Amino acid sequence: MSDAMRLTGVRKSYGPTVALSDASMTVAEGAVHALLGENGAGKSTLVKILSGLVKPDGGSITLFGQDLDLAGRAASSAAGIETAFQEIPLVPDLSVADNLLMPDLPLRLGMFVDRKRASERVRTLQDDLEIADIDPRALVSELDLSQRQKVEIARAISRRPRILVLDEPTAALSRADVDWLGRRIAALTATATTIILVTHRMSEVHDLCSAMSILRNGAHVGSFGVGEISDDEVFRHIMGRSVDVSFPPRAVPKAKARANPLLEAVDIAAGRKMRGLTMSVAAGEIVGVAGLQGMGQLDLFNALFGAERLRAGRIVVDGKEAHFGAPADAIAAGIALVPEDRKIQGLAMNRSGVENATLPIVGDFSTFGILRNGRERRAVDRSFASVNLHPRALHQTPAEFSGGNQQKIVLGKWLMTQCRCLLVFDPTRGVDIGTKHEIYALLRRYAEGGGGILFHSTEVSELIGLCDRILVIYEGRVIGAVPHADATEAGIGALMMGAAAQDAERVTA
Repeated sequence: MSDAMRLTGVRKSYGPTVALSDASMTVAEGAVHALLGENGAGKSTLVKILSGLVKPDGGSITLFGQDLDLAGRAASSAAGIETAFQEIPLVPDLSVADNLLMPDLPLRLGMFVDRKRASERVRTLQDDLEIADIDPRALVSELDLSQRQKVEIARAISRRPRILVLDEPTAALSRADVDWLGRRIAALTATATTIILVTHRMSEVHDLCSAMSILRNGAHVGSFGVGEISDDEVFRHIMGRSVDVSFPPRAVPKAKARANPLLEAVDIAAGRKMRGLTMSVAAGEIVGVAGLQGMGQLDLFNALFGAERLRAGRIVVDGKEAHFGAPADAIAAGIALVPEDRKIQGLAMNRSGVENATLPIVGDFSTFGILRNGRERRAVDRSFASVNLHPRALHQTPAEFSGGNQQKIVLGKWLMTQCRCLLVFDPTRGVDIGTKHEIYALLRRYAEGGGGILFHSTEVSELIGLCDRILVIYEGRVIGAVPHADATEAGIGALMMGAAAQDAERVTA
C-alpha cells in the first residue's frame, strides 16, 4: 500500500508558545489513521495546518509523493484535502442546502442562485450520503448539535476528497448518527479515500482504524498498528505516565437525603418531547440520564434550569414548589447548568477567565457599584485551583484553551455560586481521557460534599461507571430507573431503544 501523506518535522509556534515542535507521521492510502493525544497536544493545530487555515513554521508535507504548500484553505481543498471540523463552521442563518453546496452554489446568469439545480444536487447528496432525515430547507440555527455535526461531515464528504480529516466527529453525534458515520467511512475506504480520524475514544480506534499516531506536547511520540500495543500503553504514550481509567468510588446517599430530595420534577411537560416526566435528585447523589438523541433529555435539563417553560407539572426545590421564569430564577434557587454546547451556551469565549467565572455573581464583588478586582481575582483563583486549572486561565480567554480546560472553567464558574444541584449535560464530549477522569473526580467530590448532580452522557459506560442510579428516557418519559448495582450496557441500551422494563434483563428498580 503506497503512502497518501507524509509529514516530517512539522512545527508551529504562536509567539513563545510552541504548539507543534515535531509532528511526523505517515498515512497509508485508503487507510483510516487515528490521531491521538491529550487536549493541547497539538492535534487541533495540525488539523488547521492540513486544512490550510494555519501556515507551519517549518517541516515538510508530501501528498502522494508530491511536496505540498498549503497556502490557504483553497490550496488545501485543491490538493484534495477536506476537513469536517469539531468547531462546526456552518453558516447558521443559511439553509442546510446552501451550507452543503457552498462555495459552489449553481448560478444562473452568473449571479443568481439556480434553486432548481441546487435542489436537484441536494436530493442527490441526500440519497448518496443517507441524510434524508435532515430537512435541506431548515436553517442550520434550527438544528440540534448532532444534526449540525452530521451536516458538517456530509459537507466535507460531498467534495469527494482524496484525504478526509475528521476532527472528533462523534463527539456531538447521536448513537444512530455514529452508526451512520461508520457506514460512510466504510464506503469511502472502499474507494481508496484516506481518512485521518482525530478521536479520544479507543473504541473508535479499534472499530474503524488500522493505524494510529500519537502526539504529546506538540511532538510525535509514536505510530503503531492498531492492536500492536495495548490500550494501557496507548494511554501511557498519550499522557507520559500511567493512567487510572477507573471511576472514583461512590458513597451511598443517606436514606434521609433520598427521602427529602434537593430537586424534583413532578409530571412535567416541556419542549417538543417531554411529557409527564417525574424524577428526583438527592443530596450526595449522582443521577444519570440515558436516552437516544432527541428523546427529551435536553428539554428536561433546560426546563430544570428555567431555559424552557413548563407546559404542565411542577418543579420542587427543597420541598417547596419553584417557578423558574428564566435561568436567573434557577440560579437563585441553587441550580446550575453545564450545557450541551459549552462554547455557545456556557462561556463568553472572548472574555477572560475571571469575567466568565464571576458572571453569575459579579454583584458579590462590588461595593456601591465599584468592582473590587483584587477580591474577585482571589476568589476565582481559589475556584480554578479546585478544578485544577492553571493560573493563566484567570486572564486568558476560553478561546485560547482546549475543550477540557474550557469545561473546567464552566464548572469552576458554577462552583463559585455555591450551587446545591448541578445539571451536567454530556460534560466530557470532546475531552481527552486525562481530563475526563479529573471531571469524574471533581463531580464525585461535589456529591460527597452534599451536592446533587443530574448527569447526562451519550456514553453508557460513563453513566454506569459514575452514577448511583440511571434514569432512561424514551419518547419524553422515564421508562426505567436503574440502580448502579443492576446496570449493564446491554440492559440500558435495550431500554434506550424502548424495550419494556421486564424485557431489559432485569435492569429496572
